[in-house]
Amino acid sequence: MGRLLRGAARRVRSVLGRPVRRGRATGEGRAPSDGVRRILVEEATNLGPLFDAGVSRSRRRMKNAGLDADYDLAYEHFDVSHFLMQVRPLLAGNRDPLAHFLGNGAEAKASPEINFDMAAYLARHPERAGDRETSPYLAWLKRGRAAGEIADPAVGLEELAPVLGLEVADVVAELQAVRLDVQERLRTGTLGSMVAKAAEIEPLIGDVWPETARLRIPPFATDVSARQVAAIHRCHAQAGFRRARVVLVVSDPRWGGGRRVEGHLAHAMSRAMSADDIVVVYTDTGGAGPVGRFPAGVREVSLAPELEGFEDEDVSQRVLVELLRSLRAEVIVNINSVLLYRAMSTYGKALAASERIFLVMFGNEQMPAGNWVGLPLRYFYRTFDAVAGVVTDSHHLREWLIERHQLPDEMSARLHVFSAPVDPAVGPVPPSERPPGRPPQVFWAGRFDRQKRVDVAFQVARLMPDVGFRFWGEKVLNAPGAGPKPDNLTLEGPYGHFSEVPLADADAWLYTSGWDGVPSQLLEVAMTGVPIVGSLVGGTGEILVPGESWPVADLDNPAAYVAALREVLADPQAARAKAARLRAMMIQERSEERYAEHALAVLLGPPRPDGPEGAP
Repeated sequence: MGRLLRGAARRVRSVLGRPVRRGRATGEGRAPSDGVRRILVEEATNLGPLFDAGVSRSRRRMKNAGLDADYDLAYEHFDVSHFLMQVRPLLAGNRDPLAHFLGNGAEAKASPEINFDMAAYLARHPERAGDRETSPYLAWLKRGRAAGEIADPAVGLEELAPVLGLEVADVVAELQAVRLDVQERLRTGTLGSMVAKAAEIEPLIGDVWPETARLRIPPFATDVSARQVAAIHRCHAQAGFRRARVVLVVSDPRWGGGRRVEGHLAHAMSRAMSADDIVVVYTDTGGAGPVGRFPAGVREVSLAPELEGFEDEDVSQRVLVELLRSLRAEVIVNINSVLLYRAMSTYGKALAASERIFLVMFGNEQMPAGNWVGLPLRYFYRTFDAVAGVVTDSHHLREWLIERHQLPDEMSARLHVFSAPVDPAVGPVPPSERPPGRPPQVFWAGRFDRQKRVDVAFQVARLMPDVGFRFWGEKVLNAPGAGPKPDNLTLEGPYGHFSEVPLADADAWLYTSGWDGVPSQLLEVAMTGVPIVGSLVGGTGEILVPGESWPVADLDNPAAYVAALREVLADPQAARAKAARLRAMMIQERSEERYAEHALAVLLGPPRPDGPEGAP
């Protein structure tokens, strides 16, 4: 677009600010008492002889020169044809078109020339509405134009000037050059001749001529489109104005919880490409991920703040879709981005035509009334046909999706389980010497909400008064109460990182949950060698292996947890031995190498003979 603007500017800059005058001159002469008779130009245009004749009649009704200095100044810039295209009833009347325009003052709707817009001028300079001049147009011609006041009809100039790398005044000059060029081509050139011939075949086409008086040059056509382009440009600035090979679209930076799936995927992808080929886009909440989540060099784009000024979510969706397209990635992975899920309702097929998209889905959630909600429930059936595949963190969720939607084998093959890797560098934590008189310690951590069944955990503590319980976490807003805190339970508050928990003092780890996927917390505990007693629900069974841990299937029965904890505490050495075997099993089954190999094979696919898939 910049080349087009600059090229047009070079061709017609010399005519900026001057009316186009051509044709046969008539009516020369002087009438001393009535001023100087103007030279009238009869112009043949593509709008047709009837319109041209009406323009000539209107010009003859215009005031002679020398009678009114303000009128004479406006006359030098007033484009009669342009004005009458907007106010066509004047073609059949006997009014002076310029006097009509000036008489409307600040209320004038029609523009006097193609590069002046009254509403736009007054929006930038409202003080001109009360100027001493008859019309703000006169104020602009006398003083405003020389002072650099902008009266251009384009919107979003201030936002789009940085996109083009120009000053606002330079953008205005380029746009005005383009308008004058197009206007000339429409009036007397081949372009307008084509429109006129088309109107002979279909007369309704002739109704578009008034629209040519307000030429719209994207993206300066509307405030929304200008802000959309500016928002995309600012996002590209965050990304260093470079394309990506992999784009991870994430709901928010999600502090806490270790690497999380976006971190695991980024580390996996960085084995096959430079880390700066990976871009993470935050769509629902802005910010940046915690240090260490991504490999050094991964680029993060905070899109959410750029969307705050858009009232219509459809506009935000379009920004996201165009941003993703413009990054030209080999693969796009959606990780809990509600905005992208909603955008796919409108743009899913179009986006999938040019982009390879994967969805990462986690478990659903049960509400207090008993109903279930979640991204898999709401969006799987809406988006599955448009994506290359769906990734889950558990075999349980994959099987649930297949069963719920009765997927045949060829569709089921597009559902993949990426089992989160563990960090073997996290070694077993040796138990500390228990001081005389100190009871055994059971640790618990999590949000104090309905899912984590704090009520069950409190009841377990009440049933084991001879054991000390230490809970890390904090209550979530509107979470149901768990009743009074047992006397043998200490609330430690939330922790910043799992390593802050004094695991050497833990004799057992209690995990309670009403529904779940594959909790990262259980993986972290498993790597420390602390015996685990936990709820067998959802995907937790992929960690809580019988014989190496103590899974509890009777979720609502505190006594079942108590029995398992008593078994652990009765033989600490045997319990530690089981926990050690669980750790070894997790290292073998959930290695980072195995995860990366699987993720690369699924997301990038096999390499092509001429290079990576989608590579330039």
